[in-house]
Amino acid sequence: MTVSHNLKNFIHTLALFLCMGAILSLLGFILSGATGILWAAALGVMILVISPNISPSFIFSMYKGKLLSENDAPRLYQIIRELAARADLPSLPAIYYLPSQIMNAFSVGTSENSAIGLSDALLNSLSEREIIAVLAHEISHIRHNDVRVMTYADIISRVTSALSLTGFLLIFFNLPLYFMDLVTISWSALGVLVMAPTIMSSLQLSLSRMKEFDADRHAVLLTGDPEGLAMALRKLELYESSVFDMLFGRSGHGASIPSILRTHPETEERIKQLLSVKKPSRQTLQYSIHEKFYIPAHYRKSIRKPRWHLGGFWY
Repeated sequence: MTVSHNLKNFIHTLALFLCMGAILSLLGFILSGATGILWAAALGVMILVISPNISPSFIFSMYKGKLLSENDAPRLYQIIRELAARADLPSLPAIYYLPSQIMNAFSVGTSENSAIGLSDALLNSLSEREIIAVLAHEISHIRHNDVRVMTYADIISRVTSALSLTGFLLIFFNLPLYFMDLVTISWSALGVLVMAPTIMSSLQLSLSRMKEFDADRHAVLLTGDPEGLAMALRKLELYESSVFDMLFGRSGHGASIPSILRTHPETEERIKQLLSVKKPSRQTLQYSIHEKFYIPAHYRKSIRKPRWHLGGFWY
């Protein structure tokens, strides 16, 4: 069953990447003919070579993240050590504290050199049981190299957007010549330039959703506690709804981010699949009901409010 699932996962991922590569090559051809296809292929090779070598510490520095020492967060490292052992990770992920009011957790790096970032809002809002489940989810991403795959997809998507914008600029500057009948504009090519970023984003979201379902399932295998992750997902869903209401001036907590804007599957769908996973025979990872994670005050001095940039939320 596991082999069949992994094969299906691989085929799905390969198909999505082939589609992404085809769109990127088509854009290259529209902009520069056969030479553009070669440039697109060269960009693809560069992405494959450079992406895995980006240091986790560099990525977290962009988010003002601070490396948590084991002395300052002994319980978190105890949990990480147990989960990493259960997942057969070759090395222990580092833990970064993110001074952010956005409830978030994400992992970066490879199974040999990885790190997990936890925001201040998440550490203060979730129980120990829920944080264990979230950490198991992130370790599942690391174990299956999802971070690398999603990084490739993200970079390809960004390159596609840049090429599409370049094409629009070229057309804009050629409009005077077009009206003077000195040049022709291919409207089919223009249609590709318009649609390429949207199609690429849809493919990226499809890949992300598939990886999230897999990480949920493997997190349960690590912790033996599907209810813990379900509880965490419900809290995160409520928080996302609140942020969306705040940004768009909507009252109450019933609103949700439109599905087209989600990088994750619907929460109820994830919870339904979680609770259907057969619990493993291994012992459930123990947690404290009342304990809260204490982060020393000197880490919390630079807590930041949510801010927006062209690529979305940073904090």
